[in-house]
Amino acid sequence: MTHTLAEHPAVAHGARPLIEARGVTKSYGRTRALAGVDLTLARGEILGLVGHNGAGKSTLVRAIAGLEAIDGGSLLVAGADRSRGYTLAAAEAAGVRLAYQELSLAPDLTVAENAYLSYRGALPRLTWQRTAGRRIARALDEIFPGHGISVHARVGELPMPKRQMVEIARATLADEVSLLILDEPTESLGPDAAASMYAHVHRMTAAGASVLLISHRMGEVLGHCDRVAVLQDGRVTAVRPAREVDEPTVLRLMGGEVHAAAERRAPSPAATAAAGEPVVRFPVGRRGGATLEVRPGEIVGLAGLAGQGQQELLERLWRPGLRALSRAGASVPRSKAFVPGDRQTSGILPLWTVAQNIAVGTMRRLARAGVIPRAGEQDAVATWVERLAVKGGATAPILSLSGGNQQKVLVARAFASDARLILLDDPFRGVDVQTKNEIYALMRAEAERGRSIVWYSTENSEMAHCDRAYVFRAGEIVAELRRPDITEERIVAESFAAIEDGEEVHV
Repeated sequence: MTHTLAEHPAVAHGARPLIEARGVTKSYGRTRALAGVDLTLARGEILGLVGHNGAGKSTLVRAIAGLEAIDGGSLLVAGADRSRGYTLAAAEAAGVRLAYQELSLAPDLTVAENAYLSYRGALPRLTWQRTAGRRIARALDEIFPGHGISVHARVGELPMPKRQMVEIARATLADEVSLLILDEPTESLGPDAAASMYAHVHRMTAAGASVLLISHRMGEVLGHCDRVAVLQDGRVTAVRPAREVDEPTVLRLMGGEVHAAAERRAPSPAATAAAGEPVVRFPVGRRGGATLEVRPGEIVGLAGLAGQGQQELLERLWRPGLRALSRAGASVPRSKAFVPGDRQTSGILPLWTVAQNIAVGTMRRLARAGVIPRAGEQDAVATWVERLAVKGGATAPILSLSGGNQQKVLVARAFASDARLILLDDPFRGVDVQTKNEIYALMRAEAERGRSIVWYSTENSEMAHCDRAYVFRAGEIVAELRRPDITEERIVAESFAAIEDGEEVHV
């Protein structure tokens, strides 16, 4: 089935589409990632590409960016047939640029040096570092005003939101960008940075460039795209003008159920019954004026504006150290598991399979006299692969999975352990709505078994799934909310009330 451009102005004036994919296929062994994709992208258009994890989105954009050779079908870029012999260099020569979801930056190099790697062919030999630094700084200033990033900083030392800014800015450094592909660009960005990025995107398309946006944030897709294309099982199954559909409609087109963003449930029975000693008691802030407490069976959220100390607290709970535990009344259980926010550098074991990545979490629970029964390990892995519907199965190499399915594996590893305390750092970054619902249900089921869960999310609306939420501002707890008061509006209000009222804690 071929999908035409829906009354896009460029096409209405007879312009040929920038990208034309006809029956494009791509397989990895027995896995068919693309099963005959038909898609067109007009010049000056913002096209949203949506679908569940593993639907083929990343494979398709990697083919368009010259990173993957297609097996069959035809791919035209700017009118030239790129079905065979299409490389990254050819894509870049055509002005196609990709900002990756899993950052492609070299962490041991500076921001300027990373810019050079992306743009070295056009830079002078003797002054390349100064020129690269100047150009990436100009791009950052234009896209993210007030970013606060030094071009001399090592990328690995930057927090994830700033690394994402560098990734996006670096992708725009070509002399002429005809197509900018953004793969989950705002998953690590705060609201202000995301708004700045989209303002720049609209300036680019107004000047004639095209943008292909992959995002699970449907509000952003519908608010900024001209059209929305839906992928299912490696095929484009629907294309709609963004102005003619709403979020529930798109989710139904994706083949998923539509759930309320935050169901108003009562606290879990285990949390309600646990009025006794907390599992976690940890003073927070410079003066330790407020204490984070977590009881058995509770789901506790770390809320507030991004970058206010929530992730730092998770790291301290994971590795508290003697100094932290010596503070008055501090206690953290030894039995704990952590799902890090940066799955590529701190999470997945890239040379291992899905089964091996999950099995790491089961070792202590299954070991008998230092020996892990093979059958017990296989059963445990199979249970979690099935429970979280990990696409590709237990024997698949972890790097062959989509980002969302890799995230499922990390969550499975944590919950497959015998940990009493589960720490989750933005576990839904880059995952689709269906996966979110699966993990919400898993968290609730594990809490009802008596486990304690502490998690941070960049989307404050997700905090409504918690029993309690602590709102952070500048490294301090400024409010403690309980159901049914855990709403995005209340969290934002408390975040700014801390500044306006000059108070440290509202409980």
